[in-house]
Amino acid sequence: MDVLFLAPDTSVYALRFVDALKRAGARVHGIGHAKREHLSPELQRRLDGYAAAKSILEGADLARIAREIAPKSGFARVETIDEPAVVSAAHVRSVLGLPGTSVESAILSRDKAAMKERLRSRDLPCAASARVEDPGAARAFAEREGFPVVIKPLEGYGTLDTFRCTSSAELDRALDHLKPSKERPAIVEEYVEGHEGFLDAVVADGTVVHDFVGHYYPSCLEALQDRAIRPKIACTNRMDASGYQGLRATNQRVIEALGIRDGATHLEWFFGPKGLKVSEIGARPAGERIWDMHAAGNEFDLYGSWADAVLFGRKSGVPTRRYATGSVQIRPPRDGMFTGHEGVEIVKRELGDAILECEVPPPGARTQPLAAGWHVNTWFRVRDEDYDRLQRKLESIGRIVVSKV
Repeated sequence: MDVLFLAPDTSVYALRFVDALKRAGARVHGIGHAKREHLSPELQRRLDGYAAAKSILEGADLARIAREIAPKSGFARVETIDEPAVVSAAHVRSVLGLPGTSVESAILSRDKAAMKERLRSRDLPCAASARVEDPGAARAFAEREGFPVVIKPLEGYGTLDTFRCTSSAELDRALDHLKPSKERPAIVEEYVEGHEGFLDAVVADGTVVHDFVGHYYPSCLEALQDRAIRPKIACTNRMDASGYQGLRATNQRVIEALGIRDGATHLEWFFGPKGLKVSEIGARPAGERIWDMHAAGNEFDLYGSWADAVLFGRKSGVPTRRYATGSVQIRPPRDGMFTGHEGVEIVKRELGDAILECEVPPPGARTQPLAAGWHVNTWFRVRDEDYDRLQRKLESIGRIVVSKV
């Protein structure tokens, strides 16, 4: 089976998915941003064919390139894990007549306003929202729904350029930054109070075959407000707890409502005074290499399970649910150069094998901005058989380790 993989060169994370396809017996061809000679040696060894494109977002051009590099038997699947390339992959599938998530479903997974309209039409719980193409529409929404509101790009990724506005003045500042227009619309939403988490799933033929729940401490927007915060992500091993059953059922309904067929999904959710609210879903795996934590905590080949789902439409592997896993980021007090760290050896000595992996930049390394995410600067990943004990370990790391700039 020959598979076309779009944007395999965006990160080392993509290499894990390419490798899984290879282990499942597929021949993998890529179309990416870089020239072949600029790909990592590991990626070059795994690709059976490759071509560079001017833009990974131009579906028509990608379809043309796909025809040029296709083997005689043609491609059987088109896949990507890159958020901006999800619609491009669907377009190539449509042109080549291949199975998988459709163009309509891919657009719904990217266009947050259209997504919420679809979900509300299926009686799925989500915040009030509106697509806005000018500042006046955003202000009218805020007057109608009341503050606070959240405004962000229509096709944004994570919390990049996302603003929580508690007043007209704050909304005006956000609008000045985003400059919504017909060419670059934004979405403005009711602010949903409550705890924030996510649910990651492997989907085969429209049905969830594996799922995993994680929690943010604190919420993503709150974590961006203060460098002193040590943001944590904790993935539970208590999936059979009664409190998750409604969430898991809602995730399946969201996937059905949007028509997502095969591959990975990443659902963001809130739970608070108004109950469960769906924030959004992406037709791609979670970022921040969160799948590595799911695989480590559940002691099974999650990437291989994804490959079986997209290639053969079947479930494979059994998660053990043995460990809860989590990450904590130690942020630098300001941007600049790292001069050292305190407490690292204490943490390594106390936690030992509980540490899955960590990154401690050496003196002289440049810091990265907060908006770059949770998997930059100084971070630790830990696992434990008890979820509550895992959280205490993450808290302990956050107190003991200090980054110096």
